[in-house]
Amino acid sequence: MRPVFLKGLEMKTTAPCKVIVFAVALIAVLQSLEAVGSEIVPPSAPGDVVVAKPAMRRVTLTGYTRARYVMDIVSEEAGRCVKVTADVGDQIGKDGLFALLDTTFIDLTLKKNQVDQQRLTNMTAFHAKEVGRFEKLVERETAAQSRLDEIQNKLDQAEFQIKTLKVQESELKERRSRHHIRIPQGWSIIQRDVEPGEWVSVGKHLGKAGDFRTLLVPFALSPEEYRALKRIKGSVELSLSSEGQNTISLKASVARVSPAFDPETRKINVELAVTETLYENRGGLRAELTLEMPDPSGAVLIPAAAVAERYEEFWLTRANGEKIRVLFLGNGPGNTYRVRAAKLNPGDKFRLKP
Repeated sequence: MRPVFLKGLEMKTTAPCKVIVFAVALIAVLQSLEAVGSEIVPPSAPGDVVVAKPAMRRVTLTGYTRARYVMDIVSEEAGRCVKVTADVGDQIGKDGLFALLDTTFIDLTLKKNQVDQQRLTNMTAFHAKEVGRFEKLVERETAAQSRLDEIQNKLDQAEFQIKTLKVQESELKERRSRHHIRIPQGWSIIQRDVEPGEWVSVGKHLGKAGDFRTLLVPFALSPEEYRALKRIKGSVELSLSSEGQNTISLKASVARVSPAFDPETRKINVELAVTETLYENRGGLRAELTLEMPDPSGAVLIPAAAVAERYEEFWLTRANGEKIRVLFLGNGPGNTYRVRAAKLNPGDKFRLKP
């Protein structure tokens, strides 16, 4: 059995040892936390977080204006050209008349038709009286029924001939109207291939006209450019320039999109329509379309206040405290920097510099 005084001494020395061990463990934990704190920054306040946005680049495409519609002017009737009312570059008036063919023979045929109708109308009136007279004679049995039927048939045939002549009259009037070669009002003459006094045959090409009141600008877009165009809300802006004129900005809309795809050029044909009145509505005006497209390098825009520079190296701090090194590509719009990194994507959140 151990002495009583030794047992008491053992109890007194055990408590200080436990305190010393606890203090050493606490110091070790604090040192480890300090080391970890040097690598991971504590989360910041909610207002200090910014979001990376995709860096955009401007792509400028060039097209040239042309008429919205173009049509060939073709004669449907034969005849000698009497008059041409418009030359190349002229705009057609309200009547729409471009050229007039000689209507002499068609007018004579119409007159003959009208004379024939008058003759048959007179004959019809005579036969109608004869029918009435013979009906009374047949009732009194002083005339044969066959004679009445014969006169009634002559009356019916005369009425049928009048109807035929009226149809011919309508046809002649329609043909006469087509001796007046017309195109839509407001269209402009692009090409003229007929002169007064010239004989015009059926199907002869007399010229070409176009509607320049609305101008089309064709573009061949890649699939990426087409998607960028579809992202534009509202009107599409075009820059129009010509020799001796200042560049002006115009609003346009998508008029046509070809559903076909050219496997050689890998382009999609798109036509934009400009309805605004210009100083000169014509083809060949140079138009530029500027599209905002994501930078193919994968760069993003980040506020300058979130980028830290140390020893000619640039760093970003994620919202969770992780630091990443980025490649500085230059200044961006609105006090931002264009940067790039392997694991840097649009939408990532970063902290501002303290």
